[in-house]
Amino acid sequence: MTAGGDFIPNDPNFDTGPTYPVVFGIALTPTVLGILLAVGGIALSVFLFLNLVQPALEKYNSLKQEVESKENQVQQAAAIAKQIATANNDLEAAKKQRTEVLSLFANESTLNTLLLDLNRQIETRNAGVAKLEQDRLAACPNWVRANVDSLRKDGVELARKAQLREFTPDPKASGIITDNSYGSLVNSKLKREVANVVFEGNINQTQAIFRNIERLQPFLVFKDVKITVGDGTAANTNVNRLFEIRGNTVRFLPNCQPEPKLTTTFKLEALSPLAPADAAKATPAPAK
Repeated sequence: MTAGGDFIPNDPNFDTGPTYPVVFGIALTPTVLGILLAVGGIALSVFLFLNLVQPALEKYNSLKQEVESKENQVQQAAAIAKQIATANNDLEAAKKQRTEVLSLFANESTLNTLLLDLNRQIETRNAGVAKLEQDRLAACPNWVRANVDSLRKDGVELARKAQLREFTPDPKASGIITDNSYGSLVNSKLKREVANVVFEGNINQTQAIFRNIERLQPFLVFKDVKITVGDGTAANTNVNRLFEIRGNTVRFLPNCQPEPKLTTTFKLEALSPLAPADAAKATPAPAK
């Protein structure tokens, strides 16, 4: 039987399916091409990561660490600057405190005028003495008013006048302090000028004079204070009294009695910081 039309079965020139290129004996079918493209994409990704992404990432991490390091340095610098500012403030406060403390001590000018200042403080207690004496004399008999000058020469004073009897510097006791008298920390850092002082006055004047001396600018220390009645000697400690003898009766004058005299003696020490030349002398030489 003969087939109709142009169809010729088993014709070798007739293509029954698609044709794929063959490379190295492998037909490049869509599946093979897909696998190859996938593998190539992975390889390209790895290549790009190793050559572009990884160096950029390493550089980023390096820059990040550098930035963090700089920030830490800035923070440390700020902390150091704050510490320096605090230290400077503390130093200025210490300098101010040192100046204030040193101002409490004596210096060359205050030592030169110490005698005048001390005498001035004593003399200020005599401002109302003259008037007080007149008021008390008014209550005395006529014979007391008539003999007031001779009574005053004998030490009988209705209104006691304070006076500085002695101010004698003591060079042997003066000098750089090294005897622990003010503690070991003061040794070779301060010096003292010592004077023996004697003044007299009544009870109120004596108290006021001590208070006024304490208000003087230099740092002063009282030592060996001794207060006695009379002129300060053991032979004259009696208190004078005014009295009248009428018949066989001795009558003290109640409103006309002299003020008792108190004599005060003490050592006055004026403390002052060492001058540079004195400090060099006080510093012991290094051992050889």
